[in-house]
Amino acid sequence: MLPGCSCGRAGPRAVLLPLDAYGHGLLRAVPAEGCRARGPGKRRGWSFVQERMSYDTFFTMKRLIERSRSVGEVLRWVTQNPGKVSASHYPIALHKLGQLLQQQQGPAALGGESRGPGAVLEQPEFQTLCQAIISGCPKFDNFSIVNCLYAAAALGLPGESPLVRVLEEESRSRLGRFNQKDVSMVFSSVMRLHPSSPHPLVESCLSSLERHLEKERHPQTLFLLLSYYRLRAQALQGHPASDQQLINNRKILRLVRHTLGQVSAMREHELALLDEMLALCAQEANNKALEAIFSSQLFYENRQERFIRSMAEWLPRKAENLTPYTMALIAKYVARHRLREPRLLDTIASFLLKRGEQLDSKVIQKLVFPFSRMNYRPSNHGELFPKLEAILEQKAGSSPLATVNILMSMFQLSHFPQAVLHQVFSPAFITNVMSSPYALIVRRYLSLLDAAVELEFHDYSGPRLDPRYRVLMFEHALTADEANRKYSYKGLVAEALRQLVGEECYRQDEVLPPGYCTDFLLWINRSGTVLPLSRVPAASKAPPAPAAASPAAVSLRSSVLALTSDLQDFAPFAPETPGSPPAPRENNLAGRFLSTLCPAPGGPCYQPPADYYCGLSKESSLESQGSSTLSSPSECLSAPPAGTPDCSPRGSATLFQFPIGKILEEEAAAACPPREHGCFQGEQAPEEAEGRSPPPAEDACPPPSPCRPSPTRAPGEGPPAAEEIQRVVLSVNDKWHYCQNSDILVGSRAMRDRHLRLLGYCLVQLPYTELEKVSGIEEAKHYLRQKLRELRF
Repeated sequence: MLPGCSCGRAGPRAVLLPLDAYGHGLLRAVPAEGCRARGPGKRRGWSFVQERMSYDTFFTMKRLIERSRSVGEVLRWVTQNPGKVSASHYPIALHKLGQLLQQQQGPAALGGESRGPGAVLEQPEFQTLCQAIISGCPKFDNFSIVNCLYAAAALGLPGESPLVRVLEEESRSRLGRFNQKDVSMVFSSVMRLHPSSPHPLVESCLSSLERHLEKERHPQTLFLLLSYYRLRAQALQGHPASDQQLINNRKILRLVRHTLGQVSAMREHELALLDEMLALCAQEANNKALEAIFSSQLFYENRQERFIRSMAEWLPRKAENLTPYTMALIAKYVARHRLREPRLLDTIASFLLKRGEQLDSKVIQKLVFPFSRMNYRPSNHGELFPKLEAILEQKAGSSPLATVNILMSMFQLSHFPQAVLHQVFSPAFITNVMSSPYALIVRRYLSLLDAAVELEFHDYSGPRLDPRYRVLMFEHALTADEANRKYSYKGLVAEALRQLVGEECYRQDEVLPPGYCTDFLLWINRSGTVLPLSRVPAASKAPPAPAAASPAAVSLRSSVLALTSDLQDFAPFAPETPGSPPAPRENNLAGRFLSTLCPAPGGPCYQPPADYYCGLSKESSLESQGSSTLSSPSECLSAPPAGTPDCSPRGSATLFQFPIGKILEEEAAAACPPREHGCFQGEQAPEEAEGRSPPPAEDACPPPSPCRPSPTRAPGEGPPAAEEIQRVVLSVNDKWHYCQNSDILVGSRAMRDRHLRLLGYCLVQLPYTELEKVSGIEEAKHYLRQKLRELRF
């Protein structure tokens, strides 16, 4: 006897058959009133149960099949209770068998056993089940026929098995009575059962699906349709161009557009199939079709490289027929995925050259952005850049944010439009910007542009940004670096560096003026000594030397104060020491740069954004930031945390040296005392530091800045008062810092490196292509040793 089940008066019940990971949403409502008499002497028969059985019997058997834990248990329930099994129980049983076999494949693969559908076919109980389905197939309703075929395909039965042949024949005879969902399931089943050979039932289902393609909602059916069209395209590939190929490509294009509009997520192999189909059919697309494709959020979030490569070949012929909006969508997609296709970028440049005067500044900035993003000068840059300058002169005030974005793109490509800079740094433009809702964003850009003019554009003699408005471009790491931190190699390098030189000998994520976040900052002198940065005092915070201090300590402290004072004076945005005389410079560039960056003696050289715009809301400031040339962190408008370190050197008034003789093989062995256990050790003992006599102070001049070459000395002059220090930046270049499948850094990263070198920093590049070959901390330490050995000051 089967266990009983009370009918009750619950709401409508449903039978769910999740036959695939995607599922077709197979729900059949079963009214609770079905077990009660509808009229005198009558009982309602189930639409999917041909035999007249009670509600309890049907759902009890269904639950027993679904809760079975082995293949044998499923087969016993079905074969040993023939009077309790209806047509709707067979697809449930086949589906459960497929689930159990899939669960057993993992352990079976590890044990070397084979538990596929072939082993199930040999069992007598399964043959009995198949024979029951074959004999009762003509009496089944459409729902049971379709779901049995679908479950047989999911189970992995061969297409030549008797059960599959009978179900296919029955489906063909009823195809005209199937609804759209049934046709979709039959097509999916037959495509899975016969993946490599054409089947008559596929062609029959295809004509129905093509007529009602816009009604199709099932992702699996859509991708199986793409697979079918791919097979047809491969069959026509060897023949010369014909009408059949054209018709097939147009069908693919229609299907791709519908798929992008209906599917919200894709697996990896489905993305590859979509990319292949797009590359095959997109040349038939017009402006409306391209706009629909590039407007799809699913398409925008996934990189389609084959499609973009093929698009670079035929887009020049269609560029004249595209609208600026569609071309801007293409430029936005190419820039997002860092796809450096020269022909495609040159096509965008030609489009911009022809229609630039008719375009709005906001559209121009979207079309210009890919050039700076991919660090690519278009082939017609000699004509394009002067044309952009003329347009910006006319439209600079209409959209200030777009203007500075275009300027930033041109600066990243080392092009400096002098006439536009005169207008951008004019009081009228600044006043207009400061009263706009995006004032803070433009202010950051103008600060970076002003610093770039000082460092790179030496011939500029026009107005400059008022020092009152100078701020750091970024106060934290970029958004992309923060979002991809778990994929970065910075953690590996940080741990290796910690074990190699100690935590006090480097700084991580240090923001240097004019707002560049560096990965790792070290100070190394000419004798191969790493200086612990946390112990180097800031000149403005260093306490005065006590009267009772030893002569060695006084000499060391004076050397450190002179060194850090020189460094702080050079830093464009560091606080200036009140009343301190300016230190001498080796050339006029640094002095000219620094003299214009501080508004007043003794005052701060920049105001935190939160202090300047304390009442500015975050949302209003981030307006139009999505189209900015440089991405900033989301918290860039909030007040900096209390523990945020200054950009200038900081620490106590004592300077200890950490020799790295094995890393930096320098000739000055006397300056680096030998170690027994390697050169990267902890802090020296106080006795050892005090016992070392300081160098005689024969010169009264301050030490040279570590960011500039040391001044030449005559043979008769004595040695410098303090040792020269080189500031070293270890730059971890992860995958997203490069153009896709290229060794070319993106434009913002390349400009950052260029400016840091001009500011006197020595950059050590750590590309991901080298770091991905490093395995473990010891190999990472060896890799860093090799990189630091290559340094030559």
